[in-house]
Amino acid sequence: MTLSRRLALGGVAACAVGALQRPARASTSRLRLSGAYGDALFHGRNLRAFASQAASLSRGSLDIEVVPDGRLKPMDQVLPALQRQELAFGEVLMSACASQHALLGIDALPFIVRSFEDAQHLWEATREAVQQQLGERGVRVLYAVPWPAQGLFCRHPVGRLQDLKGLRLRVYDETTQRLAELVGAHAVTVAAADLPRAVADGRLDAMFTSSSTGVDCQAWSSMSTFIDLRAWIPKNMVCASDAVWRGLPDPARAALLQAARQAESSGWQLARQADEAAKQQLTAHRMTVEPPSAELRRPLDLMGERFGRETAHKAGMDYTRALLAYYTRRG
Repeated sequence: MTLSRRLALGGVAACAVGALQRPARASTSRLRLSGAYGDALFHGRNLRAFASQAASLSRGSLDIEVVPDGRLKPMDQVLPALQRQELAFGEVLMSACASQHALLGIDALPFIVRSFEDAQHLWEATREAVQQQLGERGVRVLYAVPWPAQGLFCRHPVGRLQDLKGLRLRVYDETTQRLAELVGAHAVTVAAADLPRAVADGRLDAMFTSSSTGVDCQAWSSMSTFIDLRAWIPKNMVCASDAVWRGLPDPARAALLQAARQAESSGWQLARQADEAAKQQLTAHRMTVEPPSAELRRPLDLMGERFGRETAHKAGMDYTRALLAYYTRRG
């Protein structure tokens, strides 16, 4: 490919092709990946391993620079930037992009999954539809990795759904606001950055969040119990600009796909490990960590079905088909 042809391509795609046309050691251009988190989190470390593996598998022809902590693009701007070819690669929290693509909200549908295995079934049931929707907008999905499962932290043991009535329950989005309404709790809006202070000050009686977030905010300072509900298991997606993807030679695309498969596999294992490690820390700080009682689990399952129906009615047929495919896979 001539220099004039590369210049004519313009934007990120041209940089991708140009970088791959030159020997890796002489390359002066890098493909940049907008990472949402730093190396302190397993997502950030897994992302760097993905970039390194892609370089290795492509024999150095792929040179991906991970820019962490949203410094390149805030997470809510990543998908539009990929679509406009302002980014080569980017990381997003699926459910946080539901306002742009309703189907992505299925990732945080409460009380539908009960385990990481269920969460994998949900991803398998939705991957194709997610790829199709994003692909129509110039975005290609490479892989997805979960967070630790969401559970219920509470000041006092909760054995029945009625035990949540009247409690000060943390809310931070439409789903948790709706949960508070359905269980008769008092909704207390607390942003992630303010959560440690709210917990320490005793402003909350209960909150739905992950075991690892409970460790981060030292939930034991005012709460005694973590109920391992696995209420929902949200995921991060790593995506590419389709223009960049189409501009890569076949060996580089093959290397990216293989690196993505390895990153997805290792990422799911890392999420499981992070979940178990966090629960061990909660126990070490004398918190009770326990599964939900049958009296609590059953009404929550029914609530999950209600959430599914309500959301599918608003989100459309792709959402409904994905949800049905999930239940078929889970059996």
